[in-house]
Amino acid sequence: TMFSICEEPLVVSGKRGEEEAMAFFWKGDGLWTKTGKAPPGIVNISATLSNEKDENNWTSFILPSRDPYPLPDLVEFGQFLTAALTFTQCLANIKVYVNQTLQLDINKTILESHTIATPKASSWWKNDGALISSSTGMFVLGKGSDLTQTSVQMTVSLRKDVSNPDSAMETSTVRARYASAMVKTKIPPDVEKRIIRVTKKNPPKELTVQIFLDAANHDEDDESLTIKRNTKFNLNKLANIGTKQSMASKITDSFSPTPGSGRIFIGFRTSQTTGFGVHLAAPLMPTVEREAIDFVDPALREFNSSLLEVAGILMRLALEHEMNRIGMLWEENAEERKQWEISREEEKRKQ
Repeated sequence: TMFSICEEPLVVSGKRGEEEAMAFFWKGDGLWTKTGKAPPGIVNISATLSNEKDENNWTSFILPSRDPYPLPDLVEFGQFLTAALTFTQCLANIKVYVNQTLQLDINKTILESHTIATPKASSWWKNDGALISSSTGMFVLGKGSDLTQTSVQMTVSLRKDVSNPDSAMETSTVRARYASAMVKTKIPPDVEKRIIRVTKKNPPKELTVQIFLDAANHDEDDESLTIKRNTKFNLNKLANIGTKQSMASKITDSFSPTPGSGRIFIGFRTSQTTGFGVHLAAPLMPTVEREAIDFVDPALREFNSSLLEVAGILMRLALEHEMNRIGMLWEENAEERKQWEISREEEKRKQ
């Protein structure tokens, strides 16, 4: 916890010179807070590191370490922070400063977003519409703007030499696709009562399910990517790829899961895998440690199983949507392909 490394955490907010502070301290067995003007010498770090004239400075959390804390490996730390940004809606940029020098900058940008069209039929020979609800009827996917596919770009800039503030920053970029859906709940009263008894809170009336579909690196100048493209299953060359990879690209490579290593996100990443190369974020009911989905309690098992079923439906709809987009692009380029085939036949006749 925070108090395992820090005795007196402090929250500072406000323009430079007008900072307000909130201090946390223990009094007996109780945790108390105290608010007021920031103590002398305590300033809003965001006002110092960014534009001092900015009227909308961020809040700073100051956590003085009880013991000397070693600087973490910035590649591993960057991989952790990148994973933390996987499904965030509002948080899009993280900057890491060491001695007021920018060492690591992670930026998440939305490139495009469009609606996932639900198929009119569940198969070629039926006209019953696409399946959008769980078999128990507990969860129902929304339609129209409630079903979206979003493309994002994650850009990571990392200073090559931490000890040298004047050293260059190397940058790596990865693009990813997400599918998300608003889901309405229709939980039976008996199941709802049992959930409230276990969790001590009401289940949500509607929730959001998100799926990290895939990612592709866009570093055309990265030497490691050139090796990967030109290497035809040469194990010796593949073994040397990691040594030629830039530190920034090691961070972006970790953003996309390898086959079978996708994770379940319940707020933050858990230790439970999805079994294939996609991440899933949903308000599933976790165990006490929040490291896995709770399948032990009967009511929570029913809730979680139905929600996972809806996540599978969303993934299928995203696949159908992408295949339809490919079909549309194929039809749009039909005339161009026809002209290319005609010119190719003419070249063959000339030969």
